Amino acid sequence: MITKILFLALLTLMTTRTKAQETAAGALRSYTLVHALPGDFRDAETENLEPAELAEGAFKAVSRSSKPVTAVLTSPQIKALFPFDRLLLTANAALGPGDSLSFQAQVKADGDWSPWFDFGSFNPAGGAASAGSQENPFGRMAIDTVVLKARAKYLRYRIRLSAAAGSAPALRLVSAVCTDSSLPYNEAAAVKKAAGGGALRLAVPQYSQMLEQVNYSKDICSPTSLAMALNYFGVKSAPLETAARVFDTAENIYGNWSFNAAFAGARGLYAWLTRLNSLDEAREHLDAGILLVASLTYGPEELKRSPLRKTAGHLLVIKGFDAKGNVITNDPAAPDGKTVERVYDRREFAQAWLKNKFGTAYAVTPAVKDLLTARPPFAEMFSMPLDSGKGGREKLIETQVLPGERARLLEARGAWLNIEALEQPRKDGKGLAPYRGWIEAKDAVFAVPGRPDAVVKAKKAALGGGAQGELSVGVKVKLAAGEKGRPLALLPGGEGGLISEKDINRLPVKLPPEELRKKILETARKFLGDKYYWGGRSASGVDCSGLVSLAYRAWGVDLPRNASDQFTAARSVARENLQPADLIFSTAPADNASIDHVMLYAGNGRLIEATRDTDSVREVSFKEKFGIEFDKAKNGQAIKGKKVYFRRILK
Repeated sequence: MITKILFLALLTLMTTRTKAQETAAGALRSYTLVHALPGDFRDAETENLEPAELAEGAFKAVSRSSKPVTAVLTSPQIKALFPFDRLLLTANAALGPGDSLSFQAQVKADGDWSPWFDFGSFNPAGGAASAGSQENPFGRMAIDTVVLKARAKYLRYRIRLSAAAGSAPALRLVSAVCTDSSLPYNEAAAVKKAAGGGALRLAVPQYSQMLEQVNYSKDICSPTSLAMALNYFGVKSAPLETAARVFDTAENIYGNWSFNAAFAGARGLYAWLTRLNSLDEAREHLDAGILLVASLTYGPEELKRSPLRKTAGHLLVIKGFDAKGNVITNDPAAPDGKTVERVYDRREFAQAWLKNKFGTAYAVTPAVKDLLTARPPFAEMFSMPLDSGKGGREKLIETQVLPGERARLLEARGAWLNIEALEQPRKDGKGLAPYRGWIEAKDAVFAVPGRPDAVVKAKKAALGGGAQGELSVGVKVKLAAGEKGRPLALLPGGEGGLISEKDINRLPVKLPPEELRKKILETARKFLGDKYYWGGRSASGVDCSGLVSLAYRAWGVDLPRNASDQFTAARSVARENLQPADLIFSTAPADNASIDHVMLYAGNGRLIEATRDTDSVREVSFKEKFGIEFDKAKNGQAIKGKKVYFRRILK
């Protein structure tokens, strides 16, 4: 009986913990897929398209005659992160005066594909038109939204560029948004405020739609808000000019979501449709330089301080948050320019936007250079492109960039991208700067802004729920509620998979110092016996500093990439005070001023290292490595022509 009671108590505890974790992660009602970089369009089928210089876009139309041409890109089958019953779609293209852009989507569950749902045609000169009434056994087209009768599991899109004679329009971006409208609104997750986020107010121009001297001034909240965003980023477009360009001639409306985003894209910005699940996500977008034009619905007294008593659909600009987390907006329904700025209660705004409209917004930014990461499993980064003729992998390799690691695009050169690995600092003059190098363009994917919730601590974490592959130790992921006690790991490129709780550490990691040191060494020991891999920083292989950085990163501690920079980041400690997981450094034999090797102190006079000595990762005694007893060594002592130093990262 006692055993049964204990079992039930344990089961209750485990169930409570799982539910708490899922609540913390939040059940996603929507997720956004953005394709803008070469790796995003992997396996897409193209017709009359060729890769473009990245400054132009991902692809450009090509014609082998002087006649108009239609260029088509069709995505491969895309498995959604979860079943969905609503779908949004838009695209950005650099278009000439006679060019147009159209986009369609198909969905399926386990059987056949639906007919193509047509989102209409857009051209930058005006004359955009949605495709009209469409209904089939799968669902219907509600102007700019596919509404399904039953949830689908897969989607694919088709983008058409109709190019005038002599024109070469370029496809720059495609975005799709999947929503499960059956899921309940989670107010706690929606309004939760992350620690550390102070007040933020962007200097967005303030325009009132009510001041426009036209009889449709009450109908142009969307283009007026979009005009504020465009002008904030230096693109001059007055509200009425914007309204004329986004007007849906088929429906006689100015608020077609797909066309508003397409117009911003045609003016040289990057704009996509998104549906966010929390106000913290909105803050992450603003912090990343992305302005949001949000769609709201609310009834009487549901959004106090609003210039409108109620609305079935209204758009405004989210431009910041005050110190309490309330939402700072530019509301175009204000009667004059001086009162456009409105601060709305966090909870009330979340209900009007996140609950009632699923967090629908146009996300607008001038560039995607800071929204880049590596496609799983990782991207290898080189000092020069491998096709430069300057050497092979062994000579040119610098490091590896893990999925989800933030990177900044500096230059595109054919099939190669010059980037900065923002999470891998190295010495640059008197300070640290991001590691620079070249990755293959096919390995680069768009990174939706977001702070990670967890880091992989297993050497390799298997993904479930239909996902393929594994994640390396050190990969940081954003999590959502999953199933069977396993959270859903959100991956770059719109992919995701169920991951075991035993394979991850929730961030931030909070452990007593002794336990943290023990765990770091446990992670390092997972590589014992592996072959030494110069430039490696993943489960596929490590070099000396890659081993150290991954062992620490798996437990929430980020270090510089190279041994010499890890030396600088650490502080000196006497040999007799060395503790497990402290670091041991050695210099180059011919240059005692240059640190070229790092090892983890394993305790009891032993060390763990990835070394060229044996071309492996090993654990040996200090004496076996250096030829003298550990208790005889001194900090800075020259041993076998190398100087040896003892340093500490942890407290």
